[in-house]
Amino acid sequence: MTSTPAEISVAQNTDRAQRLIAAQSRRYTDAKRLHDTRVITVTALAAATVITALALPDARIVVGTIGGAVAFLWSVLGGGREKRCRKQAAFMQEEFDTYVFDMPWNNMAAEHPSPTLITEAATRYRGNRTKDWYPDTAPVARPLDVLICQRSNLGWGASIHRLYAAILTGLLVTLVLAGTAIALIANLNATEILTVLLVPLLGPVRELIEMIRNNRDSADTKTSTENKVHNLWQRGLEPSGQVTIKDCRAVQDQILSIRQTNAHVPDWLDNLRRKRSETLMQQSAVHLIEEAVQHGKIR
Repeated sequence: MTSTPAEISVAQNTDRAQRLIAAQSRRYTDAKRLHDTRVITVTALAAATVITALALPDARIVVGTIGGAVAFLWSVLGGGREKRCRKQAAFMQEEFDTYVFDMPWNNMAAEHPSPTLITEAATRYRGNRTKDWYPDTAPVARPLDVLICQRSNLGWGASIHRLYAAILTGLLVTLVLAGTAIALIANLNATEILTVLLVPLLGPVRELIEMIRNNRDSADTKTSTENKVHNLWQRGLEPSGQVTIKDCRAVQDQILSIRQTNAHVPDWLDNLRRKRSETLMQQSAVHLIEEAVQHGKIR
């Protein structure tokens, strides 16, 4: 670690930093695609099971039970690779943050991603968001400039997680209503409702409930952590207050934990809200920078 750390706005746009951003973005995309593939597969299996069971009255119990069991097991057991990709992406982003923040690495919390894995993921990246990842905090003294970036990171995702949880809740209600309508139209008895509808739909319902819960948990955790960072920020603005890089490292550990369990948000929704989120992040950063300058917390 250098005695005079570079400005975050400079460090984050070096070749090394941009390569890490490209790699983590690509790895997060890999995790999302694995997640989407699993959900689509589970939903397709459930739909095929229901349709086949309705078309074959004499085999409804067998078709519904077997098809539903396969869909549910795929839902439960199909997330291993997705979790590995998400963890690798989180470690790559941690490598980026510790580099641009000039912050010590916590060996107990993360493993350094291999250069080969970073290079392989970066070469597959097709986006254009590798520069200016964090707002320009040049006037602010270290480590308050780090806190501004950490707060920006936490504030980015909470609202979109709540929005997606609401969308998923609507889908879950729609699925229940559709199942009820099918049962009434097909005049199914209690046993048939169990084997033709309930068992096959266990997989999709599980996926929806897990996604709703995970997105709500992610939003609540980010909001809670952001509030703690706000208290740390207020302490740092006080004349006798002091915030150290060790305090920022503790915040970073929480951010790393969040990233490893962060709920899935589809790219289409992220892209739809990106401009608004970026505007809010920039406005928030400007407000914090002005506060720091007013309190004399400058380089």
